[in-house]
Amino acid sequence: MPQKLTKLEEEAIKLLLKHQDKGLLQSELWHKLGVTSREGSRIAIRLEKKGMIKRVKEFAKDRWTRRLVPLIRRVTIDPIKDAPCISCPYNQICSIGGVKDPRSCPLLEKWIIESYQAHKAQMEKKIENREH
Repeated sequence: MPQKLTKLEEEAIKLLLKHQDKGLLQSELWHKLGVTSREGSRIAIRLEKKGMIKRVKEFAKDRWTRRLVPLIRRVTIDPIKDAPCISCPYNQICSIGGVKDPRSCPLLEKWIIESYQAHKAQMEKKIENREH
């Protein structure tokens, strides 16, 4: 059963998801939320107990603090928005073992291969840019 979040916890999660790769220092989060360090610390502890973030000890700005890293990820339909299944005329009769089977669909296979190749090229370009 999903756990109920307070408004401030929801705002904290939204902010942390914007920085989901590296998280935020707890002092940065408190500042962005406009709360005291005491209230911000309580929010972080509650979110950690709910399994939504982890608090990582870090030395920053000449003192020990905590970096808040989200354990959840923002979910979007971007990876599948161009899938042929969405507009497929056989959508209603397509199922595993059905009249039309996604395991042998040439349209789906073509889309997967093209998506993989595009992703691979994008990752190679990122790596190349880092090396230069």
